Order: sequence, then structure tokens, then C-alpha cells
Amino acid sequence: MNKIDSNRIWELAVKKIYNSLNTEEEVEFEKIENSNETQKILRQVKQIYAKSSNSFYIQAIDKEKNWRYINNQIKHNSLLRRILIHSVKYAAIFFIALFIGVMVPRLLIFRSQEIAHNKIEMEWGQMGKMTLSDGTKVWLNAGTILEYPTNFDTRKRSVSLSGEAQFKVTPNDKIPFEVKTNTGIIKVYGTTFNVAAYKDDPEMIVTLVEGKVSVENSNGDNLATLKPSEQLGINKHTGKVTLRKVDTHFYSSWIEGKILLDETKLSDLVKILERWYNVDIKLLDEKIGNIQISGTISKNKPLDLFLKILERMYGIKYKLIINNNKKDEILIFKN
Repeated sequence: MNKIDSNRIWELAVKKIYNSLNTEEEVEFEKIENSNETQKILRQVKQIYAKSSNSFYIQAIDKEKNWRYINNQIKHNSLLRRILIHSVKYAAIFFIALFIGVMVPRLLIFRSQEIAHNKIEMEWGQMGKMTLSDGTKVWLNAGTILEYPTNFDTRKRSVSLSGEAQFKVTPNDKIPFEVKTNTGIIKVYGTTFNVAAYKDDPEMIVTLVEGKVSVENSNGDNLATLKPSEQLGINKHTGKVTLRKVDTHFYSSWIEGKILLDETKLSDLVKILERWYNVDIKLLDEKIGNIQISGTISKNKPLDLFLKILERMYGIKYKLIINNNKKDEILIFKN
């Protein structure tokens, strides 16, 4: 039997999994099915397929091309298996984009004290949703990094977060759930809350939607216990704690692909838009940053549509600069 290219074996194996082999391919696959290389690839394909069954629905995409792409990114050694998915042009089999586009995370699997841990890095401009081993649902905003164990142990449920995520925690009175950030620790037993802890933000902000959470500083000192519709802000530089009552929908609507604005300054909105659309936005006049905006921005609408509305309502102009090797730039200036 002539040696067959491994990429071809992957193509056939993926089609086999999806029951999409035609008659000629069935014959071709039967000839190589019992070879060691085919069996090895088939096991890898089944393993990835099993992983995807724990995630959520994948939109109609070219699955076979993406399986081949994932294969080219898999590296093996005795301690580490890294699955790196880095191009927005391809769709990961494990996750789905919310609202538009394709979510392209980096998924790193490593072992610590015999417990496998995963690390997911969301690209700028992408968002996603996943379910942890205890059934807890997590929505990940753009540029977010989440580290979590493959399976929680019997004493605690702990994850680490950099960026923004909303958690709907599966109740368990005996095993608390905690979210660790560089600024503090949020502890719950079963509730829904939002955490915004981007590295370049001056505050870590915890917003409680329902249930009850306690928030500690990085030293483990209790700062506050929140009730629904309460929000806690911790200044990263001074440690100052601010507790306020808020409309939680303004801080959780992003999981629905919306930004709700209530007299929000353009200078504050720019940072959100940069993360959502993976662009650099520059305000060429400081006074423009003081423009207050109310309304709703939908992620399934192009950014230039919102910018055109700004032009008509506030008399400003913008210029889009397309860059090949770095983020596109948007310049906003006075008319």
C-alpha cells in the first residue's frame, strides 16, 4: 500500500466522524483504517470531538478545514499538551462566536499536582461562552483570560480571571466557588455576578445580579458582602473600596451582544469599543471625550454605523486607517 499523506488521513478521519465519506472515500479509508497512523489520528479526532460535545452549538462552518488546522497546532510531550488556535479566519471546534464572527481562543492544558488545568485566552474583538465541570456557565468578554481546572476537587471550586466575565454559578452549599484576580477574590456558593478586572483598568468591578457574594482583597481580608443590584469597585492603586447601587443590566448586557449607554462619556466608551472591535481609537481633541452618549450599541452591527451616527448627532468626523500588520486605527476629530 502506498504511503498516504497524514493530512489526507485527517481529512478522511474527520469525515468518518461526521459520517460524510462518499463511496470512493469509504473505500480509501477502509484500506488504511487498520494502520497505526490512522488509528492514532482517529483517536485524536475522537478526543477533540468529545471535547466539543461539552461545549455549545457550533454554527455552520467548514469543520473539516478547521480540524486539519487544529491538528497542525497540536504538540505533544510528557508534561504538556498545547492546543493553540490563533487565527480569526478559522473556527475552533470547541467554542462558538457569540453574536458575530468566530470566537478564537487559545486553550492551554497543563497539569498541577495531578489536577489538569486549562487556560483560555479570548482574542480582542471576540467573545464566548463555556460551561465548567460543575455546570457553572461563564461568558467571556474580549481580551479575557480564564484559568480553571478540568474537574473541580471536593474542597473548593476556584478559577483565575484577567479581563471580564459573567458567572452563573451552580449552587453547592458545601463547596464554595471563588474567582481570583490580581486585585481581589470573589467567593460564592451559587449566584450570578459580573467581574471586570482588565489589567489596564484602574478598578476591579464586581456587580451582583442575583444571590450573594463576598469580596476579599488579595490578602484575604473581607471587604464587603454584596446584595443583588450592588456593585463594588476596588481601586488598584489606592485600595479604596466603593460600594454603589446600580442597574445591573448596564453591566451584564454585553453577554447579549449589547452595550447599554446612559450619558456615558465617549472617552470611557472608546476603551470598550477598542476591545469589542479589535481596533485602536484615538480622540484628536480632548473635548470630544466629554461627549455624553445614551442608547444601545449592538455588536452585530458594524462599528462604522455607530460612528456615522456620532457624526450626524454630534458634528464630529472620523477616519479609518487600514493596517496590514497591526490593528486598524480610527481617528475621531472635530468637524
